[in-house]
Amino acid sequence: MSDASKTVLLVDDEPDIRFTARFMLENEGYSLLEASTGEQALELLDQTTPDAILLDIRLPGIQGWDVLDHVRSNQPDVPVVMMSAHSSGDTMKRAMDQGSTAYLLKPFKQDELLRVLQDVTS
Repeated sequence: MSDASKTVLLVDDEPDIRFTARFMLENEGYSLLEASTGEQALELLDQTTPDAILLDIRLPGIQGWDVLDHVRSNQPDVPVVMMSAHSSGDTMKRAMDQGSTAYLLKPFKQDELLRVLQDVTS
């Protein structure tokens, strides 16, 4: 497993999404950091630099957009995969325009999640 040493920060307020993603990623050898709010994500990002971030757009309090801005200002080389159940072209375009490395629609399948992480971290 070439990704055994990669650390992913997963930011999502839905426990089911975090549980599913944790299961999928840990089975592939990824290390996982988790946050359920934008505030928690920013605290973790002040302490560490993950290899990639899976970031939900809609979060309680600080939104994913604001976390993305923070990452682009402070850790510009970290790949950020924005996640949302919203498939509108406007949302995807905004994510890419704002500096997202990739966009993942929820709910996602394991192969989609692994492929996008492989793409952004290799």
